[in-house]
Parts: sequence; C-alpha cells; structure tokens
Amino acid sequence: MDQPTHKPSQDSTPAYTLTVEQLRELIRDEIKSAKSIEPDTDRLLNADEAARLLSVSEDWLYRHAKRLPFTRKLGPKMLRFSYQGILKYLATRQVVKN
Repeated sequence: MDQPTHKPSQDSTPAYTLTVEQLRELIRDEIKSAKSIEPDTDRLLNADEAARLLSVSEDWLYRHAKRLPFTRKLGPKMLRFSYQGILKYLATRQVVKN
C-alpha cells in the first residue's frame, strides 16, 4: 500500500513569522553593527581630512609627507594618510603647554 510521501518544495528556505517589533529590532541591530567601526580597521584619509585631524595645513602635510610614517603613496601625485597611523603618531607626541 502506497503512502503519500511529502515532497519538499523547490524553495527549501524556512519560512519565519516575525512581529513588526521583532523586525524593527533586527533592523536596529543590523544598523548598529554597520555603524560600528572596529578599532583595528584602517582607512585612508585624503589630505584635507588628515590635515584637520593633525591640526596642520594641507601644505604642511604635503611638504612633510616623506618624513611622516603614516603616508601612503598610491600612485603618481596621489597621497593618502593612514587613520590608524595618525592616531599612533599623535599618541607618541608630547603636547606643548604654554
């Protein structure tokens, strides 16, 4: 005697039922994780961003780029500055008090 067998549908993705509040909470968690930047991640700054972070002019930054340990040359006439490198550099500098 043949018994009917259950055939899975083509889409084997499990179906979930969520309340609106549960969906909102999931979205909030995803947004939080997307906004949080890991401290170990580095990003390259352009001259304007790096100059503001260091409180120097862009001109000063370009003139001293070869001597600064956080400078990255990406190509001819294209300099970028490591954000993590700048933070380490600033941590090693003493603040002059007048």
